Amino acid sequence: MTADRDSLRQSADLMAAVRAAARQEQFLEVILPEEARRRFEGAIDQSPLPAETVRITQALGRVLASDLVAETDVPAFDRAGVDGFAVRAADTIGAGDRAPRRLLLNAEVIASGHPPALEVHVGTASAIATSGAVPRGADAVVMIEHTGLIETPKGPAIDVRRAATPGQFVAFAGSDMARGETVLRRGQQISSREIGILAACGIAEIAVVRRPKVGRALDRRRAGTTRHAAAAGRRL
Repeated sequence: MTADRDSLRQSADLMAAVRAAARQEQFLEVILPEEARRRFEGAIDQSPLPAETVRITQALGRVLASDLVAETDVPAFDRAGVDGFAVRAADTIGAGDRAPRRLLLNAEVIASGHPPALEVHVGTASAIATSGAVPRGADAVVMIEHTGLIETPKGPAIDVRRAATPGQFVAFAGSDMARGETVLRRGQQISSREIGILAACGIAEIAVVRRPKVGRALDRRRAGTTRHAAAAGRRL
Protein backbone atom coordinates (compact mmCIF):
# COMPACT_ATOMS: atom_id res chain seq x y z
CA MET A 1 0.00 0.00 0.00
CA THR A 2 2.81 2.40 0.83
CA ALA A 3 4.44 1.77 -2.54
CA ASP A 4 1.15 2.45 -4.29
CA ARG A 5 0.70 5.75 -2.43
CA ASP A 6 4.27 6.85 -3.32
CA SER A 7 3.67 5.95 -6.94
CA LEU A 8 0.42 7.95 -7.03
CA ARG A 9 2.11 10.94 -5.37
CA GLN A 10 4.98 10.89 -7.87
CA SER A 11 2.54 10.61 -10.74
CA ALA A 12 0.53 13.57 -9.41
CA ASP A 13 3.70 15.64 -8.97
CA LEU A 14 4.82 14.81 -12.49
CA MET A 15 1.48 15.79 -13.99
CA ALA A 16 1.51 19.04 -11.99
CA ALA A 17 4.94 19.81 -13.46
CA VAL A 18 3.66 18.99 -16.95
CA ARG A 19 0.67 21.33 -16.52
CA ALA A 20 2.94 24.13 -15.23
CA ALA A 21 5.27 23.68 -18.19
CA ALA A 22 2.33 23.68 -20.60
CA ARG A 23 1.09 26.96 -19.14
CA GLN A 24 4.64 28.44 -19.43
CA GLU A 25 4.33 29.81 -15.91
CA GLN A 26 8.04 30.48 -15.70
CA PHE A 27 7.65 33.11 -18.43
CA LEU A 28 4.49 34.68 -17.04
CA GLU A 29 5.85 35.62 -13.62
CA VAL A 30 6.73 39.34 -13.67
CA ILE A 31 9.02 40.71 -10.95
CA LEU A 32 10.70 44.05 -10.31
CA PRO A 33 14.26 44.57 -11.64
CA GLU A 34 15.56 44.87 -8.08
CA GLU A 35 14.10 41.49 -7.17
CA ALA A 36 15.49 39.92 -10.34
CA ARG A 37 18.92 41.30 -9.52
CA ARG A 38 18.65 40.04 -5.92
CA ARG A 39 17.78 36.53 -7.10
CA PHE A 40 20.55 36.56 -9.68
CA GLU A 41 23.21 37.71 -7.23
CA GLY A 42 21.94 35.26 -4.62
CA ALA A 43 22.55 32.38 -7.01
CA ILE A 44 26.18 33.37 -7.64
CA ASP A 45 29.11 32.42 -5.44
CA GLN A 46 30.64 35.83 -4.71
CA SER A 47 33.45 34.65 -2.46
CA PRO A 48 36.82 36.22 -3.39
CA LEU A 49 38.71 34.40 -6.13
CA PRO A 50 42.36 33.45 -5.57
CA ALA A 51 45.20 35.42 -7.15
CA GLU A 52 47.56 34.38 -9.91
CA THR A 53 50.71 36.01 -11.28
CA VAL A 54 50.89 37.20 -14.88
CA ARG A 55 53.32 39.28 -16.91
CA ILE A 56 52.21 42.83 -17.63
CA THR A 57 52.07 41.98 -21.34
CA GLN A 58 49.21 39.59 -20.48
CA ALA A 59 47.52 41.83 -17.90
CA LEU A 60 45.24 43.93 -20.13
CA GLY A 61 41.67 43.77 -18.78
CA ARG A 62 42.64 41.86 -15.62
CA VAL A 63 41.91 43.03 -12.05
CA LEU A 64 44.63 43.74 -9.50
CA ALA A 65 44.69 41.40 -6.51
CA SER A 66 46.69 43.74 -4.26
CA ASP A 67 47.96 47.32 -4.00
CA LEU A 68 51.12 48.13 -5.94
CA VAL A 69 53.84 50.39 -4.56
CA ALA A 70 56.52 52.14 -6.62
CA GLU A 71 59.89 50.61 -5.77
CA THR A 72 61.86 53.46 -7.37
CA ASP A 73 61.38 57.14 -8.16
CA VAL A 74 59.85 57.89 -11.57
CA PRO A 75 61.70 59.45 -13.20
CA ALA A 76 64.73 58.03 -11.43
CA PHE A 77 66.77 61.15 -12.18
CA ASP A 78 66.30 64.83 -12.98
CA ARG A 79 65.20 64.78 -16.63
CA ALA A 80 65.26 67.42 -19.37
CA GLY A 81 61.86 68.31 -20.78
CA VAL A 82 63.11 69.87 -24.03
CA ASP A 83 66.04 69.78 -26.43
CA GLY A 84 68.55 72.45 -25.47
CA PHE A 85 71.30 73.10 -22.98
CA ALA A 86 71.70 72.25 -19.30
CA VAL A 87 72.81 75.41 -17.51
CA ARG A 88 73.14 77.07 -14.14
CA ALA A 89 70.19 79.45 -13.92
CA ALA A 90 72.36 82.02 -12.14
CA ASP A 91 74.58 82.25 -15.24
CA THR A 92 71.65 83.46 -17.35
CA ILE A 93 70.38 86.30 -15.16
CA GLY A 94 69.71 89.38 -17.30
CA ALA A 95 70.02 87.51 -20.61
CA GLY A 96 68.16 89.04 -23.58
CA ASP A 97 68.39 89.58 -27.31
CA ARG A 98 70.50 92.69 -26.87
CA ALA A 99 72.59 91.35 -24.00
CA PRO A 100 72.98 87.57 -24.30
CA ARG A 101 74.94 85.56 -21.77
CA ARG A 102 77.78 83.52 -23.28
CA LEU A 103 78.46 80.01 -21.96
CA LEU A 104 81.21 77.63 -23.09
CA LEU A 105 79.98 74.20 -24.18
CA ASN A 106 81.23 71.10 -22.40
CA ALA A 107 82.63 68.35 -24.62
CA GLU A 108 79.62 66.04 -24.45
CA VAL A 109 76.09 65.66 -25.75
CA ILE A 110 73.69 64.13 -23.23
CA ALA A 111 71.31 61.79 -25.05
CA SER A 112 68.37 59.95 -23.52
CA GLY A 113 69.54 56.81 -21.75
CA HIS A 114 73.17 57.94 -21.41
CA PRO A 115 74.35 59.32 -18.04
CA PRO A 116 76.26 62.62 -18.18
CA ALA A 117 80.00 62.46 -17.59
CA LEU A 118 80.84 66.13 -17.01
CA GLU A 119 79.68 68.60 -14.40
CA VAL A 120 78.30 71.99 -15.42
CA HIS A 121 80.55 74.58 -13.82
CA VAL A 122 80.10 78.34 -13.67
CA GLY A 123 80.05 79.80 -17.19
CA THR A 124 79.53 76.48 -18.97
CA ALA A 125 76.64 74.48 -20.44
CA SER A 126 76.05 70.97 -21.79
CA ALA A 127 73.99 70.07 -24.86
CA ILE A 128 71.09 67.84 -23.81
CA ALA A 129 68.26 66.01 -25.55
CA THR A 130 64.70 65.62 -24.32
CA SER A 131 64.58 63.02 -21.48
CA GLY A 132 68.33 63.25 -20.97
CA ALA A 133 69.66 63.22 -17.40
CA VAL A 134 70.42 66.73 -16.15
CA PRO A 135 74.12 66.80 -15.16
CA ARG A 136 75.53 67.82 -11.84
CA GLY A 137 75.82 71.56 -11.36
CA ALA A 138 72.94 72.39 -13.71
CA ASP A 139 69.53 73.38 -12.36
CA ALA A 140 67.73 74.43 -15.54
CA VAL A 141 67.44 73.72 -19.25
CA VAL A 142 67.39 76.43 -21.92
CA MET A 143 65.51 75.68 -25.14
CA ILE A 144 67.76 75.51 -28.19
CA GLU A 145 65.52 78.11 -29.87
CA HIS A 146 66.64 80.68 -27.29
CA THR A 147 70.33 80.24 -28.00
CA GLY A 148 72.85 80.83 -30.76
CA LEU A 149 76.01 78.84 -31.49
CA ILE A 150 79.23 80.87 -31.36
CA GLU A 151 82.82 79.83 -32.11
CA THR A 152 85.37 81.25 -29.67
CA PRO A 153 89.14 80.81 -29.16
CA LYS A 154 88.29 78.51 -26.24
CA GLY A 155 85.95 76.39 -28.32
CA PRO A 156 82.22 76.32 -29.16
CA ALA A 157 79.91 78.39 -26.98
CA ILE A 158 76.29 79.51 -26.91
CA ASP A 159 74.76 82.92 -26.49
CA VAL A 160 71.70 82.56 -24.24
CA ARG A 161 68.99 85.11 -25.17
CA ARG A 162 66.43 84.18 -22.47
CA ALA A 163 67.06 84.07 -18.73
CA ALA A 164 66.29 80.72 -17.11
CA THR A 165 64.78 80.10 -13.69
CA PRO A 166 65.82 77.23 -11.41
CA GLY A 167 63.90 74.09 -12.38
CA GLN A 168 62.95 75.40 -15.83
CA PHE A 169 62.18 72.50 -18.21
CA VAL A 170 63.39 69.97 -15.64
CA ALA A 171 61.29 67.01 -14.43
CA PHE A 172 62.78 66.24 -11.03
CA ALA A 173 63.36 62.71 -9.77
CA GLY A 174 60.16 61.28 -8.29
CA SER A 175 57.97 64.05 -9.73
CA ASP A 176 55.79 61.48 -11.57
CA MET A 177 55.83 58.78 -8.89
CA ALA A 178 57.83 58.75 -5.68
CA ARG A 179 59.45 55.65 -4.22
CA GLY A 180 57.06 54.03 -1.70
CA GLU A 181 53.98 55.69 -3.23
CA THR A 182 50.94 53.49 -3.89
CA VAL A 183 50.45 53.82 -7.63
CA LEU A 184 47.63 51.29 -8.22
CA ARG A 185 44.95 49.98 -5.88
CA ARG A 186 43.56 46.49 -5.32
CA GLY A 187 40.47 45.86 -7.44
CA GLN A 188 41.54 48.24 -10.21
CA GLN A 189 41.10 46.99 -13.77
CA ILE A 190 44.24 47.10 -15.88
CA SER A 191 44.09 49.22 -19.03
CA SER A 192 46.89 50.38 -21.32
CA ARG A 193 47.40 53.37 -18.98
CA GLU A 194 48.07 51.12 -15.98
CA ILE A 195 50.42 48.93 -18.05
CA GLY A 196 52.41 52.08 -18.88
CA ILE A 197 52.63 52.93 -15.18
CA LEU A 198 53.83 49.43 -14.34
CA ALA A 199 56.46 49.53 -17.08
CA ALA A 200 57.68 52.94 -15.88
CA CYS A 201 58.09 51.49 -12.37
CA GLY A 202 60.08 48.55 -13.73
CA ILE A 203 57.43 46.01 -12.67
CA ALA A 204 57.34 42.99 -15.00
CA GLU A 205 54.82 40.74 -13.20
CA ILE A 206 51.76 41.44 -11.06
CA ALA A 207 49.22 39.49 -9.01
CA VAL A 208 45.74 39.56 -10.56
CA VAL A 209 42.43 38.00 -9.60
CA ARG A 210 41.87 34.64 -11.30
CA ARG A 211 39.20 34.81 -13.96
CA PRO A 212 35.90 33.16 -12.95
CA LYS A 213 34.84 30.02 -14.78
CA VAL A 214 31.28 30.09 -16.13
CA GLY A 215 29.46 26.86 -16.92
CA ARG A 216 25.96 25.49 -17.43
CA ALA A 217 24.35 22.88 -15.23
CA LEU A 218 21.64 20.48 -16.46
CA ASP A 219 19.38 18.34 -14.31
CA ARG A 220 19.67 14.59 -14.70
CA ARG A 221 16.51 14.16 -16.75
CA ARG A 222 17.53 16.86 -19.27
CA ALA A 223 21.07 15.55 -19.39
CA GLY A 224 19.79 12.05 -20.09
CA THR A 225 17.49 13.32 -22.84
CA THR A 226 20.38 15.21 -24.40
CA ARG A 227 22.60 12.13 -24.39
CA HIS A 228 19.85 9.99 -25.97
CA ALA A 229 19.24 12.61 -28.66
CA ALA A 230 22.95 12.84 -29.42
CA ALA A 231 23.20 9.04 -29.65
CA ALA A 232 20.20 8.93 -31.98
CA GLY A 233 21.76 11.59 -34.17
CA ARG A 234 24.96 9.55 -34.49
CA ARG A 235 23.01 6.46 -35.49
CA LEU A 236 21.27 8.47 -38.23
